[in-house]
Amino acid sequence: GAPPRPASHGAMSNALNDELQDLGATMETPEGIESPPFSPATGIEAASTANAAIAAGPLAVGVRLEEATYEELAEAIKARLEKDRFKSTQQMEEVEVAQKSLRENQRLLEEMEHRILSISAQTEEVVELNVGGQLMSTSRAVLCSAEGSLLAGMFSGNFDSGHRRDKDGRIFLDVDPPLFSKLLSHLRLRRIASPECPAPLPLVPEEVKPEYEMLIRYFGLESFMYGDIGPSSNIMARIAELGGVCQSKLQSKELIRVVLSTTGGVPGLNHEEVFGQTGFHERSLENSYGAQPNTITVKFLKHRVRVEGMELRAKQADVQSHMSTSWTFRQGSEAPMHMSYPFSRYELSTGRLPVSGSGVNTFVDEIVWSFPRDFCLEHIVLFGRVMTKRIP
Repeated sequence: GAPPRPASHGAMSNALNDELQDLGATMETPEGIESPPFSPATGIEAASTANAAIAAGPLAVGVRLEEATYEELAEAIKARLEKDRFKSTQQMEEVEVAQKSLRENQRLLEEMEHRILSISAQTEEVVELNVGGQLMSTSRAVLCSAEGSLLAGMFSGNFDSGHRRDKDGRIFLDVDPPLFSKLLSHLRLRRIASPECPAPLPLVPEEVKPEYEMLIRYFGLESFMYGDIGPSSNIMARIAELGGVCQSKLQSKELIRVVLSTTGGVPGLNHEEVFGQTGFHERSLENSYGAQPNTITVKFLKHRVRVEGMELRAKQADVQSHMSTSWTFRQGSEAPMHMSYPFSRYELSTGRLPVSGSGVNTFVDEIVWSFPRDFCLEHIVLFGRVMTKRIP
Protein backbone atom coordinates (compact mmCIF):
# COMPACT_ATOMS: atom_id res chain seq x y z
CA GLY A 1 0.00 0.00 0.00
CA ALA A 2 2.73 2.63 0.77
CA PRO A 3 4.18 4.56 -2.17
CA PRO A 4 7.53 3.19 -3.37
CA ARG A 5 10.68 4.86 -2.08
CA PRO A 6 13.44 5.94 -4.47
CA ALA A 7 16.06 3.28 -5.05
CA SER A 8 18.96 5.71 -4.66
CA HIS A 9 19.69 9.40 -4.17
CA GLY A 10 20.92 9.68 -7.78
CA ALA A 11 17.78 8.09 -9.17
CA MET A 12 15.66 10.30 -6.94
CA SER A 13 17.46 13.42 -8.19
CA ASN A 14 16.85 12.48 -11.84
CA ALA A 15 13.18 11.87 -11.23
CA LEU A 16 12.91 14.99 -9.11
CA ASN A 17 14.24 17.04 -12.01
CA ASP A 18 11.29 15.92 -14.12
CA GLU A 19 8.86 16.70 -11.32
CA LEU A 20 10.36 20.17 -10.86
CA GLN A 21 10.13 20.79 -14.61
CA ASP A 22 6.40 19.95 -14.53
CA LEU A 23 5.90 22.00 -11.40
CA GLY A 24 7.67 25.03 -12.87
CA ALA A 25 5.48 24.85 -16.00
CA THR A 26 2.22 24.81 -14.03
CA MET A 27 2.83 26.97 -10.97
CA GLU A 28 2.19 30.72 -11.09
CA THR A 29 4.87 32.99 -9.72
CA PRO A 30 3.53 35.62 -7.27
CA GLU A 31 3.42 39.05 -8.88
CA GLY A 32 6.50 41.09 -8.11
CA ILE A 33 8.67 38.01 -7.32
CA GLU A 34 11.14 36.96 -9.98
CA SER A 35 11.33 33.20 -10.36
CA PRO A 36 14.41 31.57 -11.93
CA PRO A 37 13.72 29.04 -14.69
CA PHE A 38 13.72 25.32 -13.87
CA SER A 39 16.30 23.25 -15.68
CA PRO A 40 17.99 19.89 -15.21
CA ALA A 41 21.18 21.68 -14.26
CA THR A 42 19.49 23.25 -11.26
CA GLY A 43 17.34 20.32 -10.22
CA ILE A 44 19.70 18.88 -7.60
CA GLU A 45 20.33 22.35 -6.16
CA ALA A 46 16.56 22.89 -5.96
CA ALA A 47 16.22 19.56 -4.15
CA SER A 48 18.87 20.56 -1.65
CA THR A 49 17.33 23.97 -0.97
CA ALA A 50 13.92 22.38 -0.58
CA ASN A 51 14.79 21.45 3.02
CA ALA A 52 13.29 24.68 4.33
CA ALA A 53 10.09 24.04 2.43
CA ILE A 54 9.97 20.43 3.63
CA ALA A 55 10.52 21.50 7.23
CA ALA A 56 7.46 23.76 6.99
CA GLY A 57 5.36 21.32 4.95
CA PRO A 58 3.96 17.83 5.11
CA LEU A 59 7.42 16.24 5.48
CA ALA A 60 8.05 17.90 8.83
CA VAL A 61 6.79 14.90 10.78
CA GLY A 62 9.28 12.02 10.69
CA VAL A 63 10.11 12.02 6.96
CA ARG A 64 13.64 12.66 5.75
CA LEU A 65 14.41 14.23 2.36
CA GLU A 66 16.17 11.14 1.03
CA GLU A 67 13.18 9.01 2.06
CA ALA A 68 10.47 11.23 0.58
CA THR A 69 8.49 10.24 -2.48
CA TYR A 70 8.30 12.50 -5.48
CA GLU A 71 4.71 13.35 -4.62
CA GLU A 72 5.67 14.36 -1.08
CA LEU A 73 8.46 16.59 -2.36
CA ALA A 74 6.14 18.27 -4.82
CA GLU A 75 3.50 18.83 -2.15
CA ALA A 76 6.09 20.33 0.20
CA ILE A 77 7.31 22.76 -2.44
CA LYS A 78 3.75 23.66 -3.39
CA ALA A 79 2.99 24.39 0.26
CA ARG A 80 6.02 26.65 0.53
CA LEU A 81 5.08 28.50 -2.66
CA GLU A 82 1.55 28.98 -1.36
CA LYS A 83 2.98 30.41 1.84
CA ASP A 84 5.23 32.79 -0.13
CA ARG A 85 2.33 33.76 -2.37
CA PHE A 86 0.19 34.57 0.66
CA LYS A 87 2.99 36.66 2.16
CA SER A 88 3.49 38.50 -1.15
CA THR A 89 -0.25 39.20 -1.36
CA GLN A 90 -0.19 40.63 2.14
CA GLN A 91 2.74 42.89 1.24
CA MET A 92 0.96 44.10 -1.90
CA GLU A 93 -2.15 44.87 0.14
CA GLU A 94 -0.04 46.85 2.60
CA VAL A 95 1.51 48.82 -0.27
CA GLU A 96 -1.95 49.49 -1.72
CA VAL A 97 -3.17 50.78 1.66
CA ALA A 98 -0.12 53.06 1.91
CA GLN A 99 -0.70 54.36 -1.63
CA LYS A 100 -4.35 54.99 -0.86
CA SER A 101 -3.34 56.95 2.24
CA LEU A 102 -0.85 58.94 0.16
CA ARG A 103 -3.51 59.75 -2.44
CA GLU A 104 -5.88 60.88 0.28
CA ASN A 105 -3.21 63.14 1.80
CA GLN A 106 -2.53 64.56 -1.66
CA ARG A 107 -6.25 65.24 -2.15
CA LEU A 108 -6.47 67.04 1.21
CA LEU A 109 -3.40 69.09 0.34
CA GLU A 110 -4.89 70.08 -3.03
CA GLU A 111 -8.16 71.03 -1.35
CA MET A 112 -6.29 73.18 1.13
CA GLU A 113 -4.34 74.85 -1.69
CA HIS A 114 -7.58 75.44 -3.58
CA ARG A 115 -9.15 77.06 -0.51
CA ILE A 116 -6.11 79.28 -0.05
CA LEU A 117 -6.07 80.45 -3.66
CA SER A 118 -9.79 80.33 -4.36
CA ILE A 119 -11.65 83.50 -5.19
CA SER A 120 -14.31 84.49 -2.69
CA ALA A 121 -17.92 84.77 -3.77
CA GLN A 122 -17.73 88.57 -3.63
CA THR A 123 -15.65 88.80 -6.80
CA GLU A 124 -17.18 92.08 -7.93
CA GLU A 125 -16.37 93.75 -4.64
CA VAL A 126 -14.41 96.98 -5.13
CA VAL A 127 -10.95 96.87 -3.57
CA GLU A 128 -9.30 100.16 -2.56
CA LEU A 129 -5.53 100.12 -2.97
CA ASN A 130 -2.70 102.39 -1.94
CA VAL A 131 0.10 101.51 -4.39
CA GLY A 132 3.31 103.19 -3.34
CA GLY A 133 1.35 106.28 -2.27
CA GLN A 134 -0.93 106.39 -5.34
CA LEU A 135 -4.58 105.50 -4.82
CA MET A 136 -6.12 102.91 -7.15
CA SER A 137 -9.45 101.07 -7.22
CA THR A 138 -10.42 97.89 -9.00
CA SER A 139 -12.61 94.82 -8.54
CA ARG A 140 -11.53 91.75 -6.66
CA ALA A 141 -12.31 89.75 -9.79
CA VAL A 142 -9.61 91.60 -11.76
CA LEU A 143 -7.01 91.06 -9.05
CA CYS A 144 -7.91 87.35 -8.89
CA SER A 145 -8.22 86.74 -12.64
CA ALA A 146 -4.82 84.98 -12.87
CA GLU A 147 -5.85 81.85 -10.98
CA GLY A 148 -3.04 80.15 -9.10
CA SER A 149 -0.85 83.27 -9.01
CA LEU A 150 0.41 84.96 -5.87
CA LEU A 151 -1.62 88.04 -6.75
CA ALA A 152 -4.85 86.01 -6.92
CA GLY A 153 -4.04 84.34 -3.61
CA MET A 154 -3.35 87.68 -1.93
CA PHE A 155 -6.78 89.06 -2.89
CA SER A 156 -8.81 85.83 -2.73
CA GLY A 157 -10.47 87.06 0.48
CA ASN A 158 -8.72 84.49 2.65
CA PHE A 159 -5.94 86.85 3.75
CA ASP A 160 -7.65 90.23 4.02
CA SER A 161 -6.94 90.48 7.75
CA GLY A 162 -3.21 90.07 7.12
CA HIS A 163 -2.77 92.91 4.61
CA ARG A 164 -0.88 96.06 5.48
CA ARG A 165 -3.21 99.05 5.36
CA ASP A 166 -2.84 102.80 5.34
CA LYS A 167 -4.53 105.12 7.84
CA ASP A 168 -7.73 105.10 5.77
CA GLY A 169 -7.95 101.30 5.66
CA ARG A 170 -6.77 100.84 2.06
CA ILE A 171 -4.60 97.81 1.28
CA PHE A 172 -1.03 99.06 0.90
CA LEU A 173 1.28 97.65 -1.80
CA ASP A 174 4.84 98.93 -1.66
CA VAL A 175 5.58 98.68 -5.38
CA ASP A 176 6.17 101.15 -8.21
CA PRO A 177 2.79 102.81 -9.03
CA PRO A 178 3.25 103.32 -12.82
CA LEU A 179 4.42 99.72 -13.35
CA PHE A 180 1.62 98.25 -11.24
CA SER A 181 -0.84 100.46 -13.12
CA LYS A 182 0.29 98.91 -16.43
CA LEU A 183 -0.10 95.45 -14.95
CA LEU A 184 -3.56 96.25 -13.62
CA SER A 185 -4.63 97.68 -16.97
CA HIS A 186 -3.58 94.46 -18.72
CA LEU A 187 -5.55 92.34 -16.24
CA ARG A 188 -8.64 94.43 -16.95
CA LEU A 189 -8.23 94.00 -20.71
CA ARG A 190 -7.78 90.24 -20.34
CA ARG A 191 -11.29 90.00 -18.91
CA ILE A 192 -12.83 91.32 -22.13
CA ALA A 193 -10.32 89.82 -24.57
CA SER A 194 -11.05 86.93 -26.96
CA PRO A 195 -8.93 84.53 -29.05
CA GLU A 196 -9.64 86.72 -32.09
CA CYS A 197 -8.77 89.91 -30.19
CA PRO A 198 -6.21 89.13 -27.45
CA ALA A 199 -5.21 91.75 -24.92
CA PRO A 200 -2.00 93.52 -25.92
CA LEU A 201 0.85 93.42 -23.47
CA PRO A 202 1.71 96.72 -21.79
CA LEU A 203 4.09 99.01 -23.63
CA VAL A 204 6.95 99.35 -21.17
CA PRO A 205 9.93 101.66 -21.76
CA GLU A 206 13.21 99.80 -22.17
CA GLU A 207 14.84 101.54 -19.19
CA VAL A 208 12.26 100.16 -16.71
CA LYS A 209 11.57 96.80 -18.39
CA PRO A 210 13.80 94.82 -15.94
CA GLU A 211 11.83 96.24 -12.99
CA TYR A 212 8.55 95.44 -14.74
CA GLU A 213 9.60 91.84 -15.45
CA MET A 214 10.64 91.49 -11.80
CA LEU A 215 7.18 92.65 -10.75
CA ILE A 216 5.58 90.08 -13.08
CA ARG A 217 7.67 87.30 -11.55
CA TYR A 218 7.01 88.45 -7.98
CA PHE A 219 3.23 88.26 -8.41
CA GLY A 220 3.51 84.89 -10.22
CA LEU A 221 2.05 86.17 -13.50
CA GLU A 222 4.61 84.98 -16.07
CA SER A 223 2.61 82.00 -17.33
CA PHE A 224 -0.65 83.96 -17.27
CA MET A 225 0.72 86.82 -19.33
CA TYR A 226 3.25 85.12 -21.56
CA GLY A 227 2.35 81.44 -21.47
CA ASP A 228 4.90 78.83 -20.33
CA ILE A 229 7.80 80.51 -22.06
CA GLY A 230 10.40 81.89 -19.71
CA PRO A 231 12.79 84.44 -21.22
CA SER A 232 13.01 85.53 -24.84
CA SER A 233 14.42 82.74 -27.02
CA ASN A 234 14.55 81.25 -30.53
CA ILE A 235 10.85 81.15 -31.44
CA MET A 236 10.97 78.21 -33.86
CA ALA A 237 13.17 76.17 -31.50
CA ARG A 238 10.68 76.83 -28.71
CA ILE A 239 7.70 75.76 -30.84
CA ALA A 240 9.56 72.59 -31.83
CA GLU A 241 10.29 71.89 -28.16
CA LEU A 242 6.66 72.44 -27.12
CA GLY A 243 5.44 70.23 -29.97
CA GLY A 244 8.08 67.55 -29.52
CA VAL A 245 9.07 67.70 -33.21
CA CYS A 246 12.13 68.43 -35.34
CA GLN A 247 12.69 72.15 -35.82
CA SER A 248 13.00 71.78 -39.60
CA LYS A 249 9.63 69.96 -39.83
CA LEU A 250 7.27 72.50 -38.26
CA GLN A 251 5.10 72.78 -41.39
CA SER A 252 5.02 69.01 -41.95
CA LYS A 253 3.80 68.61 -38.35
CA GLU A 254 1.11 71.29 -38.89
CA LEU A 255 2.54 73.78 -36.40
CA ILE A 256 3.22 76.53 -38.96
CA ARG A 257 2.34 77.29 -42.57
CA VAL A 258 4.77 79.10 -44.88
CA VAL A 259 3.23 80.94 -47.85
CA LEU A 260 5.18 82.80 -50.58
CA SER A 261 3.56 85.21 -53.02
CA THR A 262 5.72 83.64 -55.75
CA THR A 263 8.20 80.85 -55.41
CA GLY A 264 11.39 79.62 -57.01
CA GLY A 265 14.31 77.61 -55.70
CA VAL A 266 13.44 74.79 -53.29
CA PRO A 267 10.04 73.07 -53.58
CA GLY A 268 7.19 74.33 -51.42
CA LEU A 269 7.28 71.25 -49.17
CA ASN A 270 10.82 72.21 -48.13
CA HIS A 271 10.18 75.87 -47.35
CA GLU A 272 9.96 75.03 -43.63
CA GLU A 273 13.66 74.12 -43.56
CA VAL A 274 14.65 77.78 -43.70
CA PHE A 275 13.59 77.91 -40.00
CA GLY A 276 15.61 74.83 -39.01
CA GLN A 277 18.67 74.93 -36.80
CA THR A 278 21.05 75.62 -39.70
CA GLY A 279 18.72 76.46 -42.60
CA PHE A 280 19.68 75.67 -46.20
CA HIS A 281 23.16 75.25 -47.64
CA GLU A 282 23.70 76.53 -51.18
CA ARG A 283 19.92 76.55 -51.64
CA SER A 284 17.48 79.20 -50.55
CA LEU A 285 13.93 80.28 -49.89
CA GLU A 286 13.35 82.59 -52.83
CA ASN A 287 10.70 84.20 -54.98
CA SER A 288 10.27 83.69 -58.70
CA TYR A 289 13.05 86.08 -59.73
CA GLY A 290 11.70 89.15 -61.49
CA ALA A 291 8.28 89.17 -59.81
CA GLN A 292 7.73 92.28 -57.68
CA PRO A 293 6.90 92.87 -54.86
CA ASN A 294 7.25 89.64 -52.90
CA THR A 295 6.03 88.44 -49.53
CA ILE A 296 6.78 85.66 -47.07
CA THR A 297 3.90 84.88 -44.74
CA VAL A 298 4.17 82.56 -41.74
CA LYS A 299 1.00 81.45 -39.99
CA PHE A 300 1.32 79.92 -36.50
CA LEU A 301 -1.37 77.25 -36.20
CA LYS A 302 -1.13 76.28 -32.51
CA HIS A 303 0.80 79.12 -30.92
CA ARG A 304 1.00 82.88 -30.72
CA VAL A 305 4.32 84.68 -30.91
CA ARG A 306 5.82 88.01 -30.07
CA VAL A 307 8.82 88.68 -32.30
CA GLU A 308 11.50 90.82 -30.62
CA GLY A 309 14.32 90.27 -33.08
CA MET A 310 15.36 88.42 -36.23
CA GLU A 311 18.44 87.26 -38.12
CA LEU A 312 18.45 86.73 -41.90
CA ARG A 313 21.17 84.97 -43.94
CA ALA A 314 21.25 85.38 -47.73
CA LYS A 315 22.47 82.89 -50.33
CA GLN A 316 25.97 83.88 -51.40
CA ALA A 317 25.64 82.90 -55.07
CA ASP A 318 22.60 85.17 -55.61
CA VAL A 319 23.01 87.88 -52.98
CA GLN A 320 24.39 90.55 -55.34
CA SER A 321 21.58 90.25 -57.89
CA HIS A 322 18.60 88.90 -55.99
CA MET A 323 18.61 90.03 -52.34
CA SER A 324 16.70 93.17 -51.42
CA THR A 325 18.53 95.37 -48.95
CA SER A 326 15.30 96.79 -47.48
CA TRP A 327 11.96 95.29 -46.51
CA THR A 328 9.02 95.67 -44.13
CA PHE A 329 8.02 93.32 -41.36
CA ARG A 330 4.52 93.12 -39.92
CA GLN A 331 3.16 91.25 -36.89
CA GLY A 332 -0.56 90.54 -37.00
CA SER A 333 -2.60 93.65 -37.74
CA GLU A 334 0.04 96.05 -36.45
CA ALA A 335 1.63 98.69 -38.65
CA PRO A 336 4.59 97.31 -40.66
CA MET A 337 8.13 98.08 -39.51
CA HIS A 338 10.71 99.24 -42.07
CA MET A 339 14.02 97.36 -41.90
CA SER A 340 17.21 97.26 -43.96
CA TYR A 341 20.65 95.67 -44.20
CA PRO A 342 23.47 96.10 -46.76
CA PHE A 343 23.68 92.49 -47.96
CA SER A 344 26.76 91.61 -50.05
CA ARG A 345 28.96 88.59 -50.78
CA TYR A 346 30.93 89.54 -47.66
CA GLU A 347 27.90 90.50 -45.53
CA LEU A 348 25.54 87.57 -45.86
CA SER A 349 24.05 87.60 -42.34
CA THR A 350 22.34 90.50 -40.60
CA GLY A 351 23.16 89.32 -37.11
CA ARG A 352 20.35 89.94 -34.66
CA LEU A 353 18.19 92.85 -35.74
CA PRO A 354 15.84 94.29 -33.07
CA VAL A 355 12.13 94.47 -33.83
CA SER A 356 10.56 97.53 -32.25
CA GLY A 357 7.28 99.39 -32.52
CA SER A 358 3.80 98.63 -31.22
CA GLY A 359 3.81 95.09 -32.62
CA VAL A 360 6.54 93.98 -30.20
CA ASN A 361 4.03 94.03 -27.34
CA THR A 362 1.37 91.87 -28.98
CA PHE A 363 1.15 88.11 -29.40
CA VAL A 364 0.06 87.25 -32.94
CA ASP A 365 -0.47 84.17 -35.09
CA GLU A 366 0.76 85.64 -38.38
CA ILE A 367 3.86 87.53 -39.50
CA VAL A 368 4.71 88.90 -42.96
CA TRP A 369 7.88 90.08 -44.70
CA SER A 370 7.43 92.28 -47.80
CA PHE A 371 10.36 92.77 -50.20
CA PRO A 372 10.22 95.40 -52.96
CA ARG A 373 12.37 93.18 -55.21
CA ASP A 374 13.79 89.65 -55.05
CA PHE A 375 14.92 87.72 -51.96
CA CYS A 376 17.10 84.61 -51.50
CA LEU A 377 17.28 83.49 -47.86
CA GLU A 378 19.17 80.45 -46.60
CA HIS A 379 18.23 80.88 -42.96
CA ILE A 380 15.72 82.84 -40.85
CA VAL A 381 15.94 83.00 -37.05
CA LEU A 382 13.19 84.66 -35.02
CA PHE A 383 13.76 85.74 -31.42
CA GLY A 384 10.98 86.40 -28.95
CA ARG A 385 8.28 84.74 -26.89
CA VAL A 386 5.80 81.95 -27.56
CA MET A 387 2.48 81.13 -25.96
CA THR A 388 0.18 78.19 -26.69
CA LYS A 389 -3.17 79.19 -28.15
CA ARG A 390 -6.00 78.81 -25.68
CA ILE A 391 -8.71 76.64 -27.21
CA PRO A 392 -12.17 77.95 -26.17
